[in-house]
Amino acid sequence: MGNEKLIIVGLGGLGREILWAARRAQVAEILGYTEKGEGNPPVDGLPCLGLEGPWLLDLKPAAPTRFICAIGDNRLRKEICARLEAMGLEPMTVIDPSVIVGPGVTVGPGSYVGAGSILSPGATLGRHVVVNHGCSIGHDSVLGDFAQACPGTRVSGWVKAGEGAMLGSNAVAAPRLRLGAWSTLGAASFASHDLPDGATALGVPAKVLFKNPRKEPE
Repeated sequence: MGNEKLIIVGLGGLGREILWAARRAQVAEILGYTEKGEGNPPVDGLPCLGLEGPWLLDLKPAAPTRFICAIGDNRLRKEICARLEAMGLEPMTVIDPSVIVGPGVTVGPGSYVGAGSILSPGATLGRHVVVNHGCSIGHDSVLGDFAQACPGTRVSGWVKAGEGAMLGSNAVAAPRLRLGAWSTLGAASFASHDLPDGATALGVPAKVLFKNPRKEPE
């Protein structure tokens, strides 16, 4: 653990899961969480530090202070991470100790991998990726920066998911597919064909319902 400090940004459902994993993995001393609003009470014994601001100036000189962003909205997570990194904070990766990590796996900074997940040989996770509990990420697959795999997701081998791609709970991606940047594969859906950038697809097999022309956060 060393002397590193960790701040969790956002402490809703995803934040509490990350807190649980961080405590189990003993990655750092967890100082608190940040959240919208004033006077937020402690959550699971963790104090609220308020929004990013004065607490950063107070804590940085004392010890290396890092953050993990627990915002489930991929676009908003990208925006917040960029702001915090510009303020001088570095991201921390949190991987639950129950995760099975194969050889040659790469996990980018600020990413989270939840309990009971499997990262198969050669899998790559980009920056600030969320892989929730009970997921399997197939061999040689890539989840781009700010992508998210919700609970129970099954990503087959050689899949390439672009930046900000979202795979809903229990979604399945067939081998060698490309899931475009900021695309969404709905919960319990099976993707048998590539998804264009910004597309939302649902069903078994998944069919594209619409395409969002705005592929990136503004």
